[in-house]
Amino acid sequence: MSEREISITPDTSRLTETELHTYRKALQGEELPANEPGLASLLERAVLLPNTHQTGTYVPAHPGYLQTQLTTAVLNVLTEARDALAGIPAHVRELEAEQERFNHSPGPVGTLLLNSIPDVNAETIRTIQGAEFEILTSQPGYRKPRVLKGALPRDLQAAQRGVTVRTIYRTSGRSNSTQRDWVAVMTHAGAQVRTLGEDFLRLIIVDRKHAFFEVYGEDGAVQMETAAWYTQDRGVCALLAAHFHQQWERADPWVPEEGEGAAGPEEDTKTTKVQRTILRGIVAGKSYATIGQLLGYSERTVTSHVSTLREALGMNSVAQVTHWWATSPERLLP
Repeated sequence: MSEREISITPDTSRLTETELHTYRKALQGEELPANEPGLASLLERAVLLPNTHQTGTYVPAHPGYLQTQLTTAVLNVLTEARDALAGIPAHVRELEAEQERFNHSPGPVGTLLLNSIPDVNAETIRTIQGAEFEILTSQPGYRKPRVLKGALPRDLQAAQRGVTVRTIYRTSGRSNSTQRDWVAVMTHAGAQVRTLGEDFLRLIIVDRKHAFFEVYGEDGAVQMETAAWYTQDRGVCALLAAHFHQQWERADPWVPEEGEGAAGPEEDTKTTKVQRTILRGIVAGKSYATIGQLLGYSERTVTSHVSTLREALGMNSVAQVTHWWATSPERLLP
């Protein structure tokens, strides 16, 4: 019997009203025609047995035997249901292979709008827990300590079972102590983390089959901060993964205690933290005014920091400074 043919009665052990009426007739010794409503099912389950001494009449099964027969009937239904459930994953894989064969973009979910933070959290947790080989995330905003601590066990479990985990944070996140702790634990488990000093999209991409991204309006601004789009469209997932890797290649590795093996302690470097942040902004194409807004400085203050560094390096132009910065190990510092 296949999945399509299985029909499970809510309570196989109980008689229907029709069957009970026929059962009572048999108990009273009435002769019953072969087409008596309910008689066939009573005989099939051995609730009634033919009276071998009088044709057309029937005798009830002994209660002990009856219990055994009804129990067996229910167990048979359960066994069929169990076998049908066990076959579902293989059946789904078979259909998925057929979809891929004909270049069909699977996605019974399509692109779904998750309207609230609980909905977003529930779906991302479920998807990340089911990751098979890769989790890509980019987090441009500030992540609250409780969010990071809550996500750590889930993220750590994925890394420990061999899933590739890559995360991009904003450069400013290097000063977040909770974020540094998350990075230390995750990189020790094999995850890779990088930082970027420019704007980028907030994304979660799992196995190139699932993607979560923010809801944007026509003006290019985030429209619903508590909502997210969830898609299983393979084309969209592939596009977002390509975007992630473009940003990944431009980002700087974040390795715990990276200064010890890269450029030494802060006092031995040629740049300060503020100057490094400014340089990352310049490389990203931001104006001095924009960089100043991000740092809370005036444009003149940003210009002063750049001039001070240029003079300390003995260079004549900002172009020379940015060229030096592109190959300097100091770009790996927070």
